[in-house]
Amino acid sequence: MTMQRRLLSLWWPEPVDVEALALWCQFVSPLTVAQPPDGVLIDITGCAHLFGGEAGLRARLARLLPGVRLAIANTATAAWGLARYGANGDDGDEDISALPLAAIGLEARCIARLSRVGVRRVGQLAALPRAELTAGFGPAPALKCAQALGLAPEVLKFCAEPVAWREDMHLPEPIFAPASLQAALSRLTAKLCARLAKAERGATALKAKFYRIDRAVPEFDLNFASPCRDEAQIIRLAHESLARSIDPGFGVEMIRLSAERTECLAAVQTSITRPAPDYQAPVNLLLNRLAPGTFWRAVPHDSHIPEYAARRTPVCQPPAAWTRPRFPRPLRLLRVPDAITAIAPVPDDPPVFFSWRGQGFRVAHATGPERIARDWWCHKADNTRPEDEKIRDYYAVEDASGAAFWLFRAGRHGGVAPARWYLHGFFK
Repeated sequence: MTMQRRLLSLWWPEPVDVEALALWCQFVSPLTVAQPPDGVLIDITGCAHLFGGEAGLRARLARLLPGVRLAIANTATAAWGLARYGANGDDGDEDISALPLAAIGLEARCIARLSRVGVRRVGQLAALPRAELTAGFGPAPALKCAQALGLAPEVLKFCAEPVAWREDMHLPEPIFAPASLQAALSRLTAKLCARLAKAERGATALKAKFYRIDRAVPEFDLNFASPCRDEAQIIRLAHESLARSIDPGFGVEMIRLSAERTECLAAVQTSITRPAPDYQAPVNLLLNRLAPGTFWRAVPHDSHIPEYAARRTPVCQPPAAWTRPRFPRPLRLLRVPDAITAIAPVPDDPPVFFSWRGQGFRVAHATGPERIARDWWCHKADNTRPEDEKIRDYYAVEDASGAAFWLFRAGRHGGVAPARWYLHGFFK
């Protein structure tokens, strides 16, 4: 006896990450199809009874995925159309004859041609002879209609299960000696690195779990500043973490080493004379000896305001490219601009003298101004900035001894508040 095939279609009115949702839906059935940009198809043949039947499965998915529209039918095309143009599948009606032609995936141009001869519904299209329909409108309408009715095969590309970058070792006898645990962990590392090298990938986060005979599962994590599959480096870090944080208790009967996050890492041609230095190894060592949040790197942020133009990101994130500014930027930028007293011959001219922290500086050279205003389109007005009009005029100045400073005048001459001067950075 052949089981009737049943397919469930999920549709969101807004575009979603259908690839991730298709993998998530594999708790219902391992056969799922991502239908960009807004749908997922699940083959539920023979598994709906695990969720209380088709009605129970619909109710569960509707509760877990608010806003989703779903429908169940014998064909993928019919389920796709019912989810988008039907009554949401809640009444179990699988009749597609009253649905518009768009419900079977016909192109707008073909729908317009059929509408001119009075064919606007799927039922009207199904009543036409297939040979005459193909002769007059091409193969698409007849094929789509036949697929929706189950009279022609459908090609479905099911999502493959993501690769599990994991290696397990089941031990014949529980072990607790540090040397035995280190040897087992080294063998797992070698196997995992070989798989990563074959796939040209590297790990940015590793997790090692130790399953003890008393059901406790101690574990430790390894983090890397960049993708890594260097076996020697990983073994060294793993042995340090093993000695520092793992208590084997009365024995470990299974060890699991898994790469929690991986990224592409192509093979690199090595030199036959002198190998290139590995600058990431000492960073990885410190990253795992200290707290992961201790290390960060600066990446550009889309803002004209100097103190907002960069932000911190974890060191394990890939570096971002910096664009060259139109005007020079100082090597050192103060976190908060420091107020100074400045003398300028004309209000809009650069200063000829300024005093900072009780020390006077006579300006020998100056360039500017560079006007920088608040990013009003992406930042709310606030009172944390020193100027009232949210406008700064920056000057690069140099004194007689060669010291270079980055100064700015807050506000405009004759504005809502008197103009004030600030020191914001140093060029040397």
